[in-house]
Amino acid sequence: MVQKITRRQMLYLAVGGVAVLAAGGIIYAWQQSSSTATQTAAPSANQPRRLSILARSAYHQEINQALMEYYNSKRPPVEFNYIPKGYSDTYQVAVLAMRNKSTDYDVMYLDEPWLYEFYVNGWLEPLGDMDMSGVLQSTADLGRYKGATYAMPITGNFNFMFYNKELLDKVGESPPKSWDDVLRIAEEVNQKLAPKSYGWSGNYPDGVLSDVYATVLLSLGGYLFDPKDRVTPMLDTPEAVEALKIVRDLASPKRAHPKTTSWSSLTEYSDAILNGEVAMGAVWNGWVKDVDNPSRSKVVGQIYLVPMPGKRPVSQTGVWYYTVPVYSKNKELAKDYIKVATSYEAQKYAYLKAGLPPTRINVYEDPEVQQRSRLAKMFAELAKVGMPARTSPIYMKLESDLTSTVNKVVLGQLTPEAAAAQMQRMLMEESKKAGLL
Repeated sequence: MVQKITRRQMLYLAVGGVAVLAAGGIIYAWQQSSSTATQTAAPSANQPRRLSILARSAYHQEINQALMEYYNSKRPPVEFNYIPKGYSDTYQVAVLAMRNKSTDYDVMYLDEPWLYEFYVNGWLEPLGDMDMSGVLQSTADLGRYKGATYAMPITGNFNFMFYNKELLDKVGESPPKSWDDVLRIAEEVNQKLAPKSYGWSGNYPDGVLSDVYATVLLSLGGYLFDPKDRVTPMLDTPEAVEALKIVRDLASPKRAHPKTTSWSSLTEYSDAILNGEVAMGAVWNGWVKDVDNPSRSKVVGQIYLVPMPGKRPVSQTGVWYYTVPVYSKNKELAKDYIKVATSYEAQKYAYLKAGLPPTRINVYEDPEVQQRSRLAKMFAELAKVGMPARTSPIYMKLESDLTSTVNKVVLGQLTPEAAAAQMQRMLMEESKKAGLL
């Protein structure tokens, strides 16, 4: 596999250079060239209402745009300054801004593995009483720290499996019920349908740990970290080894799309699914949001979304949260925005307009939503079996090294047994350094 700097590796390189970047104060500065001012309404001449939101680019920006529109339809208008960033840049900018006590941001959109770092450093403002009805208990719990709510879930991403029913029908197979089924069917698809279609794929190049392995491990009854305390590493188990074997075997040339270990981007992988090139695979919500869009997809009505099979059918949570940085000068307005934008009505509006994966699962059960979206019922079932995997604050620091280790197994450079032991050792050492054990 060609070695390259991935989006996650960039994150760690950037964190390693924090001191240099912070000295210039450039990366988190208020720059018009890297921000998008969303002029939703003219501010009052006497009392301008403005909010700055640091968040993700790409489809996340479309989601947040819809939520901002909804807010301004229910409250006196606000002028939003939306700063879209890539995955690693969002994390870098947020951390550096907090370390420098920047007042530039009023709302931050954070991924669930980042939250604990912000909690323990005192970087977030308590949000007060927030309505969590319809939100999974585990998702709600991740937004709380020491009894207070600091983060409100908004984008309900899950990692799960899909299958293309038409391709399975072509090889005379039913939907898989176990990993043995997945392995067998994937091999059969490659034998009968390649080079037009292949059996399996996933984001292996820079995401095999978070986007494939972690959820396979959960499906076998294993964990990256002990769910009781969220921090004790648990890769010294038979399940950890078995999950590595499955991830490796699925990526075998006799089962997988030939680009499985070398996708140039998530868009390329998603496009392969939309073009009918992949029969089964590991995905997050956003990667399959256009499967029923006839202007983009050749597989309309063919894709089905299911939990990963195993001892317990499961999906992995990857929820994004709204937070208020403690240094914001508009805390009360920011809290009001979060309260309104995360409401049932706002999430339904953003789902129908921009494809928001709601964190209020009951949105999927809304009759209008189900009438307009074939996938709604499937997403609801995936959400009901959602479990967090990346719960320790040390995860972000080690993710790149752990991903590299899993890929060595995939490439036949390391045995699953040796890799599991190596990853457990890395996690234990870093956990002890961080004072978690």
